[in-house]
Amino acid sequence: MANSLLEDTIATIDGNRVLVAPLNWGIGHATRCVPMIKALLEADKDVIIAADGYPLQLLKRQFPQLLAIEFSWAKVHYSKSSSQFMSMLYQTPKFIYSIIKEHFALKKIVEQYNIDVVISDNRFGLWCKKRLSIYITHQISVKTGTKNTFLDKLLYRIHKVIIERYDECWIPDFEDDSDNLSGDLSHKYPLPKNAKFIGILSRFG
Repeated sequence: MANSLLEDTIATIDGNRVLVAPLNWGIGHATRCVPMIKALLEADKDVIIAADGYPLQLLKRQFPQLLAIEFSWAKVHYSKSSSQFMSMLYQTPKFIYSIIKEHFALKKIVEQYNIDVVISDNRFGLWCKKRLSIYITHQISVKTGTKNTFLDKLLYRIHKVIIERYDECWIPDFEDDSDNLSGDLSHKYPLPKNAKFIGILSRFG
């Protein structure tokens, strides 16, 4: 089934050459970029893939005709015994360094490849003042995995600040509070001012 919300949203994009860059934390970000890229190609956009690790391999297999460049980000290490939140907290300096590094690297990529639009799937540093910058996430409210509501609200506010550096935030879900997949992740707190729902992104749609 075609995603008319996604198609309508892509129709509003002003620019032809689109850089699509998913986060390399598992395969979810890359797999939901597959229908996104297909929709962009159907809209006659010139797509360039920027990723690393398995996401880069997957997208190169799916779209061998597209230019794909290696664009690395920090490798995340998941804890097998302790709290995932504490594991992520310990890795925060590394993540901050990667965000700064990728932000400045993006400027060079944009100039080198004449990029008109940047679509970042959960990569925090890929906003560009001189180009239309789009951030994709279904997790407006970042969960700590604890019962600490203060921390949950703090992470939400930090994430909201990051999101609002972008021109647009696309949420791959439905807006209806009673008919959606992400639940509290994108329906609990007020949305960023640049957010819009684009429907479900499924490789099998």
